[in-house]
Amino acid sequence: MNGLELSREYFFSSADQLLRRDFPGLYPRLAAGLAGNGSDCFGYDDDISRDHDWGVDFFIWVTDEDKDLIPQLQKWKDDLFIKVPPEYPRARSEYGADVGVMSCGGFYSGLIGTPGVPETLNEWIRAPEENLAMAVNGMVFIDGPDSFTKTRNELMGFYPEDLRRKRIAAKCMALAQTGQYNHERTARRGDYVTLRAVISRFSDAAIAMVFLLNKTYRPYYKWAYRALRDLPPPGAEVAALLLDIADTGGFDDGSQERRQAYIDELCAVFTRELKAQGLSRTGDWFLAAHGEEVQNGIGDSFLRSLPAQYEI
Repeated sequence: MNGLELSREYFFSSADQLLRRDFPGLYPRLAAGLAGNGSDCFGYDDDISRDHDWGVDFFIWVTDEDKDLIPQLQKWKDDLFIKVPPEYPRARSEYGADVGVMSCGGFYSGLIGTPGVPETLNEWIRAPEENLAMAVNGMVFIDGPDSFTKTRNELMGFYPEDLRRKRIAAKCMALAQTGQYNHERTARRGDYVTLRAVISRFSDAAIAMVFLLNKTYRPYYKWAYRALRDLPPPGAEVAALLLDIADTGGFDDGSQERRQAYIDELCAVFTRELKAQGLSRTGDWFLAAHGEEVQNGIGDSFLRSLPAQYEI
């Protein structure tokens, strides 16, 4: 029972014809769908998800020229849910996001800080990646003017290539520092608190790297591993190795040797993929060497001048 599919079914069975009837002149300029915050918008909702901010709902998006009609459309939507209540109404929690009527630009501004696709490097940097993921998730049910979908499709084109390379370079450095260098050294010192932090940082960087290599925005951390499993190569391969690392929880010598072997195998996967994408040519096993090479291939002088390990 997926909230997104339930919302789509309700929209076309109970809302679409009435919206077309009650706003005949406006209808061709409207878009509607469900996207943004919530596990259901990613299609990841399950029984556990249904205790808050889950259920049938949809946005109506208007063009900037029709913003004055938002209150009228919101009242129409509120009345619809009273007259034709869905079987599974969405109940908003104290911290849940509103799902209502808004302009296309207002929807994107609320998530990524710009009413359309970011136009400058600073605008791209300021947009949180998890919010970019929310800006392109879910489903658009109708879009007469194609204005909402146009921005959505352009955002799906991913970051400017130089910014993607900068972030890949930084992840190479993080993976090298945590997995290839500090995992073994921290274990030898018996510093198990730091060792857990090293494994966590390595895993997070590995997940981030796969999304960057696939030109896909990484969602909120709670769903990042779930989304990773569905990505094209090397998504499933990396997901399986990360699960092996997580399952190897001991501090004894045998556990640490097995975990290091998984880490080394995973880093080799990234080395292979970096070469396949033409991002690096070095034959070095150490990912820091690949990070430097990726960094040196950046065209933008500002991004190229930053230290390879610098996260931006």
